Amino acid sequence: MSNCLTIEDDVAHTVEQMKKLNQTAVAVMLGHENWLIFTEQSKVSYTPFGSARRYQPALSGLLLVRVDEMDLVRVVTQQELDEYSQTHQIL
Repeated sequence: MSNCLTIEDDVAHTVEQMKKLNQTAVAVMLGHENWLIFTEQSKVSYTPFGSARRYQPALSGLLLVRVDEMDLVRVVTQQELDEYSQTHQIL
């Protein structure tokens, strides 16, 4: 994570940087520890059934992807997400 104050800020900053490079952000991958930090820092949107919504307004409306890593915050393109999911577990 960069020097931004929150994960939400970091994601917004990264999305803007990606736009400048003509890249389309589709998802935010969060590890276990980062998910806990995110839930403390930001307003998490939940479904009526109590699970976190797949697309989080606090993450620039991107797809929330929880991954089986302790410390990871990464904004990715569709290609990066596809490549990651081929070799790693997505929760």
